[in-house]
Amino acid sequence: MHKTKSFYALLALLLASLACAIPNPLAGGGSDGPSAAGGVLFSDDFGSTDTGWEVGDYQTGSVGYGSGVYFVRALGNGDTMWGQASRSFTDVHIEVDAAQIEAPSNDNNDYGVICRLQSDGSGYYLLISGDGFYSILMGTQGGFEQLVDWTTSNLIRQGNTSNHITAICQGSNLSLYVNGDLLATATDSTFSTGDIGLTATSYESTSTLVHFDNLVVSQP
Repeated sequence: MHKTKSFYALLALLLASLACAIPNPLAGGGSDGPSAAGGVLFSDDFGSTDTGWEVGDYQTGSVGYGSGVYFVRALGNGDTMWGQASRSFTDVHIEVDAAQIEAPSNDNNDYGVICRLQSDGSGYYLLISGDGFYSILMGTQGGFEQLVDWTTSNLIRQGNTSNHITAICQGSNLSLYVNGDLLATATDSTFSTGDIGLTATSYESTSTLVHFDNLVVSQP
């Protein structure tokens, strides 16, 4: 399977947005972040390699289990890699620890969570980057649509370090929290159900490697 998306057409737009981004007025939601209202639907500490997550090596990167984490490696040049849980959900409250292990020297990448993931890679991508930006994108067969423009935040820990990501997809409402603080919200009704996924992209010729751990999916 050739796992790639047509990211090149939007790369210039994404980089332009990075250059002119401004601080986000939504930041500062609270140290503990939102609590899930309902019960746990699925959790994974990736200590076992038989919990159903996608494993594979592809032309643009690789995904799989490794030493108690789930890894996503994107080889570069704007191709997005993702691994899916092989499950189906509607409304979800997703929490996960994401640690950037390798990245381009300028940290020009992104990584995060996908909700309502479709078999062709479409769905909602709630993302941060190693250089301190965030965005909410909608993946489509033709590329990506920005629901929230790339914006900088000093609440994101930069470089090779860990961030706690919370993604809430409830009805048509999408919310992205990082380290307990609300960074972005968006509204879209294109996708109502789908899988969850973990994703990374490098916009340079060198790769990005992200380790994910302590995943909890609950009812929002």
